[in-house]
Amino acid sequence: MGLKRREFLQQAGRVLAAIGISEALWLPLGDRYLQALAQPTARKLALLVGVDKYPDSPLHGCVTDVEMQRELLIYRFGFVPSDILTLTDAKATRENIETAFVTHLTQQAKPGDVVVFHFSGCGSRVSLGESPGKMQNSLVPADDVLPLLANRPMNDILEETLLLLMRSLATENAIALLDTSYTYPGFSKNGNFRIRSRPRPTIGEPGMAELTFAQDLRSRPNLRPAAAVLAAGANSALAAEQEWNGFTAGLFTYALTQTLWWATPASSFSVCFSRAAGNVYSKLAGLSQQPQIRHHDLTAAPAVNFSNLILNSPASDGAVTAVEEGGKTVQLWLGGLSPSVLECSGGSVFAVDSSDGARLLLRGRTGLSAKAQVLDGPAQTDGQLTVGELVREEIRVLPRNIGLTVALDSGLERIERVDATSAFSTLPQLAAVGSEQPADCRFGRVPETTLAETSSAHEPALIQSRYGLFSLAQMLIPDTEGDGGEAVKVAVQRLTPQLKALQAGKLLRLTVNEGSSRLKVRAVLATLAPQARAVAQREPVRAGGDYRLEPLSGESEKSASAHILSLPEGSRFCYRLYNNSDRPVYFAVFCTDSAGRLSVLGAEGKDAVGGMSRAIAPGENLTVPAAGAIGWAVSGPIGLAEIMIIFSESTFAQTVAAIEAEMQQTREALPIRVLLNPLNVARAVLEDLHAASIPGVQTVGISTDDLALDVNVWATLSFVYRVV
Repeated sequence: MGLKRREFLQQAGRVLAAIGISEALWLPLGDRYLQALAQPTARKLALLVGVDKYPDSPLHGCVTDVEMQRELLIYRFGFVPSDILTLTDAKATRENIETAFVTHLTQQAKPGDVVVFHFSGCGSRVSLGESPGKMQNSLVPADDVLPLLANRPMNDILEETLLLLMRSLATENAIALLDTSYTYPGFSKNGNFRIRSRPRPTIGEPGMAELTFAQDLRSRPNLRPAAAVLAAGANSALAAEQEWNGFTAGLFTYALTQTLWWATPASSFSVCFSRAAGNVYSKLAGLSQQPQIRHHDLTAAPAVNFSNLILNSPASDGAVTAVEEGGKTVQLWLGGLSPSVLECSGGSVFAVDSSDGARLLLRGRTGLSAKAQVLDGPAQTDGQLTVGELVREEIRVLPRNIGLTVALDSGLERIERVDATSAFSTLPQLAAVGSEQPADCRFGRVPETTLAETSSAHEPALIQSRYGLFSLAQMLIPDTEGDGGEAVKVAVQRLTPQLKALQAGKLLRLTVNEGSSRLKVRAVLATLAPQARAVAQREPVRAGGDYRLEPLSGESEKSASAHILSLPEGSRFCYRLYNNSDRPVYFAVFCTDSAGRLSVLGAEGKDAVGGMSRAIAPGENLTVPAAGAIGWAVSGPIGLAEIMIIFSESTFAQTVAAIEAEMQQTREALPIRVLLNPLNVARAVLEDLHAASIPGVQTVGISTDDLALDVNVWATLSFVYRVV
């Protein structure tokens, strides 16, 4: 299956752009990584290293990272399992890693072959001399040695050594990926994120064996002029891992591998910018994790000498990894699903891409692995499924009672945690958990500040505790901070509206299906003031449209690909919505701001609920607000905001009713309405999509009391941007 370089690399770089990689850095590396992975005839070699078991500060997601990368390489890019060597935990010593690189990669790779090196674990900084300024990044192996003033040599692998190893390869089709952090910030956790750097002094020096090994590499002839490394964070920035329900993984590795599972040549994109939808990417705020490209001379990216990318497999959500019970059940790897959808995926149905009619019903899940029952289908007449067959989401099943989980910050006193747990238990579908457990947001004490001036200059100022809601990165959510002296139970009651709004946003994000929808629609975000231009666009990647997206200006494309899209407060924008299918589609537009408030866009005039009662005819498009209008104004608070455009083949009858009931209470007509009862509206959206999906669900033949959503009848496209 052929694919032009621009079409695929822009799409695969979207998550990377969301966490800070510019197009100037991503596209050259994208050539090296993605085109190399897809070479149809070259031998493909990989060395994957993951270390969780460090003394005194263990990690929990590095071995998972190795597994995620391995499954991707085998099932999506055709690596032979025997050509992938993994070293995890105790096996990942400095000597073993460097020896494996030489024997498995250097001595076997020939010109034109593909080489992938991946390291997940702790990083550090080591001294290269008496001058404190002479420091270098290092990778910390399993046989870590803590440096002492009297005994300073360490077992670390210098980043320079890794670059020399990469440059010594006989092939240019090589890439190294490092999901690690080098500078210790003084704490091992930031909210729900664990930082991947070693908490140790920087007095350590490289060991003699490491220096000798690096010198031997440096003296070798025919070193290639450059080596590229894709790193999870800059030298002084943080790289982290997160625990989800059932597994922990590096944010960077999960974002990258998930994107590559469902990247497809079926669609083209005119701009490389952030997709960044859902809980994983928005939670990056506050971590300052900025992935970047490193080279041995830190100057320019190496030259690219690859032809157009060729993928030999379709976009997928995962693959069959084992066939059991005489073909009645299978084991799946679901690396292409977002963590929020994965958590709620029990009972969902997947289709087998290489079969005609074979479907799989999920029966259980552990981490990214799932067990599925093989449903009857035409493919079963010729025998059972085989390992390696790719699967894609077909029916998304979601519980009707999805709640919100709030982590109680570890800084709270015991009595505060008791009171908070009691207060949250009185709220339906809200649960309080410990600080270490997976959650949607955090409840804690706002850092102490002076709340009141005293009447006497000799009397100390009064400092009182305040409570608020925080992101998982421990960033205060705007407008949730209470007054000083507030009791915990009073604070929880005060925060109930914001908690319901956050829950509503969570429900709507569970409908985002840009990677699985087959509905042929697209949306273009355009600014009207201070400058008129198209700045972002979205379409389902599997829709298979043969049309071209409208071009964006060079300035828009450059700015959008460098980072998360930024829109100045007060600037005005609109959406152009396109229906390229053969049937009418309806749409709804919702916005969440950095405070978690949920708004509906276009709720004015005779079309009081925007396009929910109005269809876009096949082959037609429309502008929202209507062409000639002044558009919508970008409003605060400053921070991340998200707009979700939900297309459906059926009307949003229940959603319309929920919004109209609210409008009757307020008797106001506003172009952008902050919903007073957002949870009612979000639930109505899910029920409408469920109703639209009934024919498809009946065809599959499953019966469930939960919400069953057919990916063929709806598409939710997400635009995340920063209000500045």
